[in-house]
Amino acid sequence: MEEFIVRGFMFRGWSQSFLGPIGAIVLTSVVWAMNHTQYDWPGRLCIFVSGLALGYFRWRSNSTWLTVMVHSTTNIVSFFVVGPYV
Repeated sequence: MEEFIVRGFMFRGWSQSFLGPIGAIVLTSVVWAMNHTQYDWPGRLCIFVSGLALGYFRWRSNSTWLTVMVHSTTNIVSFFVVGPYV
C-alpha cells in the first residue's frame, strides 16, 4: 500500500511540479524514511537510500508495480535473513 501512496500518488504529482523527477525522488525518499518510525536514525538513512533506488526504478520504468515487487522482495528476504535474530 505504501508504494502506491509514496511512489504512485506522491511521486507522480511531485515529478510533474517544479521539483521534477529528481526532486520528487529525493522528497518521496525523505517522506518514506520518516514514515518508518520503528527504526533509529541509521536505519532511516538506509531506508532513505533504498527509497532513492526505488524512486529511480519508478522514474525509469514509469511503473509503480516494479517498486511494489522490489519492495516486497526486499521485505521477504529481510524476514528470512534478519527475522530469526529479532
